[in-house]
Amino acid sequence: VDRNKESIAVSMEVKSLFANPGKIKNKGEVAERLGKLLHMPVAQVKQKLKSDKGFTWIKRQLNQQEQEAIESLLDSKPNYGLYLGLSRESKRFYPDQNLASQVLGFTGMDSNGLEGLELFYEKQLTGADNKKPGGDGETLVLTLDKALQHTLEDELSRGLKDSGGIAATGIVMDADTGDILAMASAPTFNANKFRDSTAEHRRNRSVTDTYEPGSTIKPILVAGAIEAGVLTAKQKVFCEYGKLQIGKHTIKEAETKHKWGWLTPGQVIQHSSNVGAAKIGFLYGQENMYNWYKKFGITERSGVDLPGETNGVMIPSDKWSKILHSNISFGHGISVTPLQITRAYAALANGGTLVTPRLVKQILSFEGDPVKDLPVGPRKRIMDEKTSEIVTNMMTAVAAEGGTAPKGAVPGFVVAGKTGTSQKAIPGKGYKSGKYQASFVGYIKGVRPNYVVYVMVDEPKFPYFGGEAAAPIFRRVMTAALAREGISPDLKLIPADKLAKKKEEKIVSDNVRSIASVAVAPAELALNEDSYMVPDLEGLTARDVMDLFSEKDLKLQLKGSGLVKSQKPIAGTLLKRGEAVLVKLERESVLP
Repeated sequence: VDRNKESIAVSMEVKSLFANPGKIKNKGEVAERLGKLLHMPVAQVKQKLKSDKGFTWIKRQLNQQEQEAIESLLDSKPNYGLYLGLSRESKRFYPDQNLASQVLGFTGMDSNGLEGLELFYEKQLTGADNKKPGGDGETLVLTLDKALQHTLEDELSRGLKDSGGIAATGIVMDADTGDILAMASAPTFNANKFRDSTAEHRRNRSVTDTYEPGSTIKPILVAGAIEAGVLTAKQKVFCEYGKLQIGKHTIKEAETKHKWGWLTPGQVIQHSSNVGAAKIGFLYGQENMYNWYKKFGITERSGVDLPGETNGVMIPSDKWSKILHSNISFGHGISVTPLQITRAYAALANGGTLVTPRLVKQILSFEGDPVKDLPVGPRKRIMDEKTSEIVTNMMTAVAAEGGTAPKGAVPGFVVAGKTGTSQKAIPGKGYKSGKYQASFVGYIKGVRPNYVVYVMVDEPKFPYFGGEAAAPIFRRVMTAALAREGISPDLKLIPADKLAKKKEEKIVSDNVRSIASVAVAPAELALNEDSYMVPDLEGLTARDVMDLFSEKDLKLQLKGSGLVKSQKPIAGTLLKRGEAVLVKLERESVLP
């Protein structure tokens, strides 16, 4: 279940068909019958019946139609019961199909975890760690927020369409606790049909994939130099008007039109100056920089409760050439995971403490009683709170006018963030020509809960910069996260023209809600004998719908975010207990 005890993966009882081939005399006839009922090639069934063994599985985890067909056969042909039988088994089912599938993972035929949390917590989920023989499996209470996970996945998919990228990764993490509220990659897959998917779609890119972080490393570099006392917020570095010669190499800005002269560290971050970052890196020193990055968990496993987490790569500082030193200063020549960058930014956001990311907060018994509360992971202070405050203030210029990511601004809030754009590396072979990875990571200054939102788009088409491809996704996800927590924008921070537009849109949105509330009032799921009558849900919020369906014996599937735009089945339909309702939501924009 998610952090709000909403089901996200469940176990259901199914039946599997077995046979005693040694007792079957008319194997050809039996194979013909079973092949037809189970939609299996007759030759395959014959092969299973070929031996004289005392036991063999014919087909495991039958669907309802197959189960009923076999039960009917055994009733009509009692002699078949001498060598055929049905065995009860447990099957994992994911009611939301694609939702969080790369995080959850999936199980095999014997309920053994194969990937994700299903693998990492296999003993708890299967009851293998239960001291009582034949003990039931336990329930995990995740840190994920189901609604926010939906939003993140929807926005990553939308971002891929907008940018033309081949993949996207996103994370929402509480900077104070390390709790991961959402984690996703697009494209994704249906965990119920994982065999139909590719490994490319199944892997959790947040922990398995590494990439060059590009300019998202710059605030971390600046924090280190300030912490070491070799740089102050008011000090300026000369950015060589856009070109820095190092031997036969020339360091340039991301855009050749930028020809910066003297910049403060804050302006280096705001304008994302590569030359300025290289100058600060030289001032800081390669050994200090290497140790500082390591202190932030860069190229180190985070300790998250997921299998397959990789380290990333940063060669020891005593092997750095001057050109490599400069490159690592602005996030090239080093590889990290998305989770490592998210965790590093959490330390900037929370005042200087490195937290341990986690996905499970509590374990419940099979009956739902608390068994164990999992404490927040190890926390370690890595810098002075004043340093994080200085750098956070510098980062607020990035999403403002004149920064590299005005499209990442969230009206009514102060965004502290940073863009990253790096050429896509091919391990051991250099770089893919014309292929980039665009990212944006940030948080809201002075707000609790203190969420860090990370977004990376792989191979976006032009414009391929982080401020264009990733920042808009950040804005939409962060806006949803703030709304979910009921945090209102500060209207004094919204420009007058945008505020007027916002008020108009809010009136329209409120009118839609008012009309909807009249149309469905009272919105109740009327029980008619053994059935529920579905009401008109149009115009309701996701929370309204979830409250309406809580403690009802119906399966609810929510798609999208915002207000309900369609539902299946339609209002007035009678549903039996256990049947499903699909609700699609679309955004009624309030903030631009």
